[in-house]
Amino acid sequence: MVALASLLSIVVFVVSPYIVQGTTIRALNPDNARLLRFSATHTEWISNTALEYLLEQRHQYLPGSRETVGFVHTSSVNVDGLRNANKALLDGISDEAIRALAGREGFKVGYIDITETYDGTTNHDEAKTNEASRAALPYSAVDPTAHPDYKALAAMVSAQELRNIVGNLSTTFPTRYYRSTNARAPSLWIQSYMSKFTNVSATLFENTFNQPNVISTLTPPGTSNTTPIILLGGHLDSTSQSPSTKAPGADDDASGTAVALHVLSILAKSGWAYTKSKYPIVTHAYAGEEGGLLGSAALAKSYKSAGRSIRGMLNLEMVGWQPETTGSSTITVLTDPNADMSNYMLNVIKAYVPTASVRSTKCGYGCSDHYSFSDAGYPVVCIASYGPNDANLNPNYHRTSDTLDKLNFDRMADFARATLAWIVQVAS
Repeated sequence: MVALASLLSIVVFVVSPYIVQGTTIRALNPDNARLLRFSATHTEWISNTALEYLLEQRHQYLPGSRETVGFVHTSSVNVDGLRNANKALLDGISDEAIRALAGREGFKVGYIDITETYDGTTNHDEAKTNEASRAALPYSAVDPTAHPDYKALAAMVSAQELRNIVGNLSTTFPTRYYRSTNARAPSLWIQSYMSKFTNVSATLFENTFNQPNVISTLTPPGTSNTTPIILLGGHLDSTSQSPSTKAPGADDDASGTAVALHVLSILAKSGWAYTKSKYPIVTHAYAGEEGGLLGSAALAKSYKSAGRSIRGMLNLEMVGWQPETTGSSTITVLTDPNADMSNYMLNVIKAYVPTASVRSTKCGYGCSDHYSFSDAGYPVVCIASYGPNDANLNPNYHRTSDTLDKLNFDRMADFARATLAWIVQVAS
């Protein structure tokens, strides 16, 4: 894999059997391979056959019990063993790619599939991305006393409604795997659910696979297409050991999606967005996250191509599994890729949800959909119950046992309160 940066204009980097040269990336047979970015400086073509094989290996690292979960999350991949067993298949694939694809580091995907979004002319310039996404935050100081309207919004948070949304997504649709035969249905359900709220526009953003993203928008008076937006996101797809037939994905990530949808419905029902916000508030339900952040990568590219400004993006990933906590909930703020955004979110949670146990940890490149928007130069932050390598991470992750009954919706409600707090701060 190669850095898609300006230095590529003067070098040639060979990734057998694919070549990256200048500003052009070509595959000998692009219909049978995917272009994956494993970091800002490492992009590599992987054949579909090798990709499917390596992803299958992840399941051998899935936990069988909570007692083994800490070990499993830090398990290393036997790269040499895989190569020896499948020399022809894995020849020319880097060790880093094999580790990212075959390993299991918590919920992180570990790469972004840019096959459709890379245009062959625009390099990925890490320095410029960092400069844009880490510019001084234009937000007001964290101060709950300056936002007395927050209490009324927080009082509208309903653990039961969060349960209803997660229940619909995880039980009505036995799988939400983006390549399953019924992959489109959960997107249509989300669109229908959001369309019932007054002044919410719910539209589909089609992908190259048959599972569209869902974009739900609240547009305050006086705003336009040039007004920066405040963005919430969670991924609607799911996976498991048997993704095509059963992947309930209650925690991963019906839980995060439910919080994003519920928060937008509160802002609609309360009328807050029309009287207090100077910015449109948008919720994305991303498709194909488990395939390499496919849906969010396509959306981030479309926003960047249109010159659309994003005031801030908050991603919610696996927020329902809460077996133990010293507070009303455990909320983990992922520290990357934007430290300033993460610090701001930490301060928001501590000020507005003081009963929560707040922690932080590193997520890792490509761990969830916020990385698609960070790579496009937007300011992002992600919150979760636990980090990718935490011992308490949901042991049902990517299993058919990731079901509704395992989640704690009272504790999940704290994530909705924290999200509302972040919005009232960022919108001021």
